[in-house]
Amino acid sequence: MIKKWFGASLLVFVLALAGCSEEKAKPEEKPKAEEAEKGSNSNNIAEEQARVIKNMEKNAVELDPKALEEDPKAYEQKIIKATGTVDSDVEKGMGGSFELKVGETNFKVMNFTLNTDVNTGDQITVYGNVKNGKDTKSGLSLINATYID
Repeated sequence: MIKKWFGASLLVFVLALAGCSEEKAKPEEKPKAEEAEKGSNSNNIAEEQARVIKNMEKNAVELDPKALEEDPKAYEQKIIKATGTVDSDVEKGMGGSFELKVGETNFKVMNFTLNTDVNTGDQITVYGNVKNGKDTKSGLSLINATYID
């Protein structure tokens, strides 16, 4: 009796395992609509990013270093546009930094973009905001760059 019960249990167990392994062997098929949606999502993200950049360029206020020196809060809560020359070695990647010479004034720029194609001597335009206070190491005013052209 025990042998029959053990044999039947073993047979059920093997069949259950076979059924499970067969289920795993089948590749999951993604619906074509879901794949098409992924493609359209990347297009939507690119379109949204382009819209944000255009809006930033349109609404940015030209940075005047002398006005900032006279009133450190002059550009508070504003998107600024600063055009100048990269005046130091560039720390590559997001979170890196470099110095930007705008007119006769140098600024420390914190790069919060994915753009790492910036080199010493390049003429660039930085969009972002001016931080209150100065960089502790260099003593320069800080700009957080959210877009670099």
